[in-house]
Amino acid sequence: MTAKEVLNKYWGYEEFRGPQEEIITSVLNKTDNLAVLPTGGGKSLCYQIPALLFPGVTLVISPLIALMKDQVNQLKYTGIPAELISSEYTQAQIIEILDKTKRGEIKLLYVSPERLLSSIFIEHLRSVLLSLIAIDEAHCISEWGHDFRPAYHKIARIKQVFPSVPILALTATATNQIKQEIIQKLQLFEPNVFQSTLKRENLSYHVVQSKDKFGDLLRYYKTRKESSIIFVRNRRQTQEIYKFLINNGIDAAYFHAKLSKEEKEQRQNDWTKSDEQIMVATNAFGMGIDKANVRSVFHLDLPPSIEAYYQEVGRAGRNGKKSRGIYLYTKEDQVNAESIFKANLPSKKEFLRMANALFSHLIIGEGELHDLDYTLDIPKFSEKFGINAKSMVMFIDFLNTQGVIFQKNFNQQSTVKIHISPQTASNLNNPILSFLQRTSPGIFMQHREISEGRISYELDESISEIRQKLHVLKDREILEYSDRYLARFRFLVPREDSLFNNKLWTIFENIQISQWKRLQAMAFYAEQTDNCRERMLLAYFNEKSETNCGQCDVCKKRKKSKEIQKQILQFIASGPKTNEEILTNFITSPKEKILQTLQLLIDEMKIENEGLASYKIKE
Repeated sequence: MTAKEVLNKYWGYEEFRGPQEEIITSVLNKTDNLAVLPTGGGKSLCYQIPALLFPGVTLVISPLIALMKDQVNQLKYTGIPAELISSEYTQAQIIEILDKTKRGEIKLLYVSPERLLSSIFIEHLRSVLLSLIAIDEAHCISEWGHDFRPAYHKIARIKQVFPSVPILALTATATNQIKQEIIQKLQLFEPNVFQSTLKRENLSYHVVQSKDKFGDLLRYYKTRKESSIIFVRNRRQTQEIYKFLINNGIDAAYFHAKLSKEEKEQRQNDWTKSDEQIMVATNAFGMGIDKANVRSVFHLDLPPSIEAYYQEVGRAGRNGKKSRGIYLYTKEDQVNAESIFKANLPSKKEFLRMANALFSHLIIGEGELHDLDYTLDIPKFSEKFGINAKSMVMFIDFLNTQGVIFQKNFNQQSTVKIHISPQTASNLNNPILSFLQRTSPGIFMQHREISEGRISYELDESISEIRQKLHVLKDREILEYSDRYLARFRFLVPREDSLFNNKLWTIFENIQISQWKRLQAMAFYAEQTDNCRERMLLAYFNEKSETNCGQCDVCKKRKKSKEIQKQILQFIASGPKTNEEILTNFITSPKEKILQTLQLLIDEMKIENEGLASYKIKE
């Protein structure tokens, strides 16, 4: 069976899109490949079709659990044997899936990058006929990128275990620098690099100077019934805008990282099925969204980078219909974004103070390396030493990425499993148990992700108090509680103060400088009003475009300006006209715009002054 025959049999398409066929051919030739395809460009087919043509198993590595679930469900629905291994599964379930893989009953096995840290999992893979390794969201390997995931650094070890198995790395966005880093860090051997155009003919980009963001949203949605996403910076904003829309008769929902797993799934499913619901979300909702009929994506705050902005806007228009990305912008957005960035950014003095405080707290002397697993209560530690808790989280994560420590629970949510029966839990009249029982179905049978912040908000108690009470319930053996605020790690290298003072600080500082530059690039994009938005975005990703898009806010203003110029020239052509006559004739256009156009026509020597306040055609 050929690749096209597989495409037609399982997906019903006659032809491939863009460079899909070239990529698949290269993969089938068992070479390493890097493919940069825009959101909605059909990246998944580039490994799913080879998976069906290769004799063994294709391992798919992705950071997006929700997206992996969707893909596995879709593959199973079309009759393709696929499975996912995630932290939600019991050990028995994982072993069963691995046994099915060994027996050749699975063609695609999806895992998170963290799964590759398990030596037991790697040993199981050794007994499997592995034909292809597909790495989705490959930009996550870049420390300089917008969505860095430390576990991606460990993916290269699989290349050492399976040196002859080809790798296909995929991403939607990557500058030349990040493409080179992907190739280097994943140890791709003489890879073929495929770069599809990032141009989206059906998607227009708009930056609107807004004095009333809520009012602008309301005016937009009152005249349009469409599926849409509104991205904001924090959880509080998601709820504020959600309530505003609901109170004005507009169907909406909100989404942020602190919702329970069940709430996230329910809200995403409801929104996906709806043709009109608006989702107000933080960037926790950005990746892994697979919905074809999103017609608009709004941003109300300055995104941290053009990469993040492009990926989020790219959720619109996957069905090929005209769609918009709209940023409601004010100059204060940049001021606020810069202020937040700087607030959590430690100086070198603070960086070294965090290192010294950590070693002092754990009683580790210069040159010492203990074979111990450490547990650090970050909120308590930060309070004890007067350190910003967010900065401390950033510091621990940084040590993890640099191989100074191995963090066992990086980027994980807290989980709870209740041991007692539902009836016993109800009889205890414990507010936390009642809340968990109400919001987390299945919590009596398996571990469920929880949000201490959400419980804190609902019960009007501090997060510290909620954590303390959960630990009391754990000590009473009423429930199991895995506390995400407890960083669990072990040191991999001896304490060496000069390492922190020199090499580690330099790397840390350079990463922050890179992030600052990306923020400034996004601010420049929002501020400028002279260049085509699409051409600016393409240029950022090193793609040249010879023509303007003709549909962004800048291009539309330019078109309108040329039309007004033409009309003014025609009006003056019949004889000299005064300022007052011109403004009266064009009374429906803003006065400032007409005066600017008159000055432009003078500068271009198409008209000239006649007297103090009259104009005529220049001869």
